[in-house]
Amino acid sequence: MKEGFSLLRWIGRTLRRFALWLYSIRHIFVALFVLANSGLIFHTIYGLPVDVIAIFNVKNYEQINHTFLTNAPYFMLGVFIALSSIGLFFRARISWMISFTLMIIDTLYTAHIHPDQIYNIHYGLISLVILFLVRRHFSRSSVAAGSIFALISVITLMLTSTYGALYFGDGFEPKITSLLTAFYYAIETMSTVGYGDIVPVSEPARLFTISVIVSGITVFATSATSVLGPVVHSGFERLVKGNSKKMNRTNHFIICGLSSLAVNTIKQLSSRKQPITVIVSPRTQQAAKDLLEDLDVVVGDYSDGEILTQAGVMNAKAILALSDDDADNAFIVLSAIELDSNARTVALVNDSKNINKVKSVNPDIVISPQQFASDILARVLNGESIDSDSIVSSLLNSVQGLSEKEISK
Repeated sequence: MKEGFSLLRWIGRTLRRFALWLYSIRHIFVALFVLANSGLIFHTIYGLPVDVIAIFNVKNYEQINHTFLTNAPYFMLGVFIALSSIGLFFRARISWMISFTLMIIDTLYTAHIHPDQIYNIHYGLISLVILFLVRRHFSRSSVAAGSIFALISVITLMLTSTYGALYFGDGFEPKITSLLTAFYYAIETMSTVGYGDIVPVSEPARLFTISVIVSGITVFATSATSVLGPVVHSGFERLVKGNSKKMNRTNHFIICGLSSLAVNTIKQLSSRKQPITVIVSPRTQQAAKDLLEDLDVVVGDYSDGEILTQAGVMNAKAILALSDDDADNAFIVLSAIELDSNARTVALVNDSKNINKVKSVNPDIVISPQQFASDILARVLNGESIDSDSIVSSLLNSVQGLSEKEISK
């Protein structure tokens, strides 16, 4: 009977760990789901009577019929969705924003131009809902994501300018009558070079040229900022402040997150001259610069095995998962266990209803301040006496993994 019960518990723990692992890589499923939208777009275009490749062989604007005009942007929309989904694999925030915007455009465009593609429309709506629900999971900023954003912006402006120049071709001197000439003029105007060999003479052509110049300056400036901004910012900070403090990450404590408990734990360990490495997200790093100024800091996702390895988890005394999110704390413990680290694991439970879920990943110590505070408050309100024994008892109830002997010390 006991063996059967132990087997069921083992199966239950394994299933919970598997579920937590799937939850930790949910961004990969989201990225694949969004990527499938581009596949549906290409499948739709493939079934239309005009080949997309023929769009790029246009000689005159008169050759472009309605199907050409609807295929070209729809095809590029599929390309942009595929590019933006790459950033989703890296949990990039800017890729989430681009993907969400593109999915709105895709759904509206498909409903208007191809209303018979019911499956594509429904799939696009489901993609929008999924992206909205997991929006908080995409919080990273990276040069790769900025590069994707820059590439999409430049290609979009290039296509718009090229086909616009071809459309207003009669308003130029000499007239623009071929796609190659229109592409040449678009590049020349976007880059604000302006050789003067093609001049807008009509009002619509001049207004179009002004819009291309302004858009070109804006897109190039934004693209350069999104790609080079993070690199320049980090380099400038190192130049002004010098390199952040680093220590020999051996026999130290790793603290993940900056919750109230984490901040106080950092202060207490620092006052005792204990070596500490703090793992923080980019957002919280900016908000707590003063606190982290003299500490050994690793910036990144604390549930990521690579970040934990960089923080020296294999040689640490203990890893303290003290973030404000109980799910993140469970993932931190799970990542440490998967890395086969000998460090003692401590997990904070912010909401006492999640204590069993956090315990299912088998941390060495589980701390629930909420449960401890409520137990003490109930004793006071009930008129019970508060002595050292009752405090130890409350601690034992709220801190799983510590013995009475360890608390008494």
